[in-house]
Amino acid sequence: YQELKEEMDQLVGRINGRFTTPNWSPIRYIYGYVSQQELVSFYRDSAVALVTPLRDGMNLVAKEYVACQINTPPGVLILSPFAGAAEMMHEALICNPYEIDEAAEVIHRALTMPEDERTLRMNHLRRRERIFDVNHWMQSFFKAMESIVSSDVSDDLGATKLPDVSIEDFDEYLSKYLDSTNKLALLLDYDGTLAPIATHPDLAFLPAETKSVLQRLSKMPDVFIAIISGRSVDNVKAMVGIEDITYAGNHGLEIIHPDGSKFVHPMPAEFESKVSQILKKLQDQVCREGAWVENKGALLTFHFREVPASLRNELSEQAKQIIEDAGFRIMRAHYAIEAKPPVQWNKGRASIYILRTAFGVDWSERVRIIYAGDDVTDEDAMLALKGMAATFRVTSSHIVRTSAERRLPSTDSVLKLLKWVERHLDSRDILNG
Repeated sequence: YQELKEEMDQLVGRINGRFTTPNWSPIRYIYGYVSQQELVSFYRDSAVALVTPLRDGMNLVAKEYVACQINTPPGVLILSPFAGAAEMMHEALICNPYEIDEAAEVIHRALTMPEDERTLRMNHLRRRERIFDVNHWMQSFFKAMESIVSSDVSDDLGATKLPDVSIEDFDEYLSKYLDSTNKLALLLDYDGTLAPIATHPDLAFLPAETKSVLQRLSKMPDVFIAIISGRSVDNVKAMVGIEDITYAGNHGLEIIHPDGSKFVHPMPAEFESKVSQILKKLQDQVCREGAWVENKGALLTFHFREVPASLRNELSEQAKQIIEDAGFRIMRAHYAIEAKPPVQWNKGRASIYILRTAFGVDWSERVRIIYAGDDVTDEDAMLALKGMAATFRVTSSHIVRTSAERRLPSTDSVLKLLKWVERHLDSRDILNG
């Protein structure tokens, strides 16, 4: 501890020495006793709590912070995956303290998080702490000591696992989650999730059987369906071809609701004219050897699937440079690079907007959610809905990093999931009379 304190003293001194102004200091370093009243005040008024131990059996600081979050809007909890509390506090933002760049991104995300997402996450965290209080833990320990297994106590206490999912797993995993009273929201990506990846977007057709299941589910009164895609909203609606469901295109920048009303996220005026400029540069400089640009209105996608393997890296790096020089953000997809305007909007925020619009501000109390997607852009939704949805990453790889709870190996497995949902809801209706 003494060596760690000396290291901290020096680090804080260097940072404050470099960045301090006459009226402000970046770090207020408190070493010593803090009264309980002062500590509670710090917890209550902090916009972000950064709890990132390298190893910790539980970590009560994270729980104390949540207990003190009574302000509106509440703060955001950032938690290390190496703290035992992270196994239950799923709505916290997870931050690996060994990954410095990732930690900076997580802190920025917490500081810029919209009020509705802050409130949603903290409400779930506080509710769980009220349920799993000191009396719960005391009873759990006593029962464990007596070797008494109680399903009431063991419910939902395990860590989130990421094994592959087969049809046999669905009943065990989802039947308890989809109870007899809640509505169900299905939020689904299109390419690589509902439809197999194709050599050209126009060839990625929705399988007839998958469309039939979706149509039947869309007619169930307790089911809400939203297709959230990187395609333009009009294109994904045409590809799916099912009425009375929600469509979100360009990763949520455009949304068409079942009643036909439309939401379009505003784009900074200075970037609207840049889209055509980027399009022309990409076409002139890198559209060769099978590479081409898809114009989706608010977004552009540079496709290089058909480019010879030896040239892919060179062309993709050139395209990336053109996009970044114009001030747009890079989003990587399957053999493609997307140019996105620098707005704080993604599939995660779009998902929360869609759910709030469809079910009201208290949607998380009344709706069960299943989210499935295959792309890195779907990770934004999986992060935003963590602890509030059953999430699936469509990938056959065991190595791909994901925030999803489970993996599905293929689009065929997504079809099996949808069939299972249909069968489960049918049986639920029969039981409810």
